[in-house]
Amino acid sequence: MGGVRTDLNGRASISGLYAAGEVACTGVHGANRLASNSLLEGLVYGARAARTMRDEMQTPQPPSAIAPQASVQRNGSSPDGDKSIRKVQSLMWQNVAVVREGKMLRQTLSELTAMQPSVPKASDRRAHEAANILQTGILITRSALAREESRGAHYRLDYPIKNDRKFAKHSVVRGDVVSFG
Repeated sequence: MGGVRTDLNGRASISGLYAAGEVACTGVHGANRLASNSLLEGLVYGARAARTMRDEMQTPQPPSAIAPQASVQRNGSSPDGDKSIRKVQSLMWQNVAVVREGKMLRQTLSELTAMQPSVPKASDRRAHEAANILQTGILITRSALAREESRGAHYRLDYPIKNDRKFAKHSVVRGDVVSFG
């Protein structure tokens, strides 16, 4: 249901970022794709993205030039990261599942945003995951709140009718702003 806007070779608007399959938004199949369509997109556009990355790849830096950060643990896990992840999962499951309502979306967005300073610093893989999961939850909640209609697997109790005139478009998030285009 959406994803990273890409061209037909998997390129996103951020240099060096490529996406394919369920995470990509190519415009080929639209929103609410069936599993077989997203699988097909993963195969076709994954191959295209791989070919494009290979063709556009610059000369790689030698391994010695890439120094690992001293503060990053390679194989550790973060109890605080686990706690943050569980909290985001719980909020998303309770308030941002298929059936949604504006009041709960606003409350959830507020709670998720308030969590940002308390997410552990990226010192290990789990802390990185916690930060990414929190950011993804914020983006999904913000987008669900902006889409004041019901469409596909997005059902708003406070907006039960589909509104093609205003919302038959992709949700595009830039910073804190959700637009439709």
